[in-house]
Amino acid sequence: MIDMIAGKHDDPAFVALAQRIVNGVIASLQTREVHLVHVDNWFDHKWLGWWSWREEELCVPPFNPNRVVTHQYFLWDPGESGWRSLEPPKPLHIQQAGRSSLAQPLNRISKRALFIWYSGNTATNDLGSLMVHLSGADRYAWYASFRKKQHWTIADECRITRRELVSFEERGRLIEQGLSGVVEEISAEAATATEKLHEPNPRTS
Repeated sequence: MIDMIAGKHDDPAFVALAQRIVNGVIASLQTREVHLVHVDNWFDHKWLGWWSWREEELCVPPFNPNRVVTHQYFLWDPGESGWRSLEPPKPLHIQQAGRSSLAQPLNRISKRALFIWYSGNTATNDLGSLMVHLSGADRYAWYASFRKKQHWTIADECRITRRELVSFEERGRLIEQGLSGVVEEISAEAATATEKLHEPNPRTS
């Protein structure tokens, strides 16, 4: 299981919710490599789905690097049956002109990895964001926003259903309750067998 630690300006309840969803996504998609980016404040769905200038490759959304609170990188260690936290191989967010032609294609960073962005400052603004991209897949990317009233609830979603979000959260909850070894071991063993199913398909017009 990947732990997400609440910072000074984060609502621990939102971070806990995001952590359950994130771990549910990781187990469901059977990924062995994860980039986890903590952004300083809420962001909307317009950051979802940045493409290369020919719209052929999903790219890193061009957040200003000043907005990045942390960028964590995790690799699955089959020998230890757990996640290793390592130094990111390269920064995802760099200073550049605001042109999509300069954006970094995710497939060139990793052939198959999960890229996750979640918002900070949730203790103050009672709004949260979560965005997921998967490299090596056919345009797998989605966004969800959350609002706090008495409790954190889903406010909006893009390219994902609320049922899927609830399913990811429930799977993450089961992992937290002690089934992490079983779920992650199954995911790791199945990853190789299912890898070809997630190969990018040729883009059709």
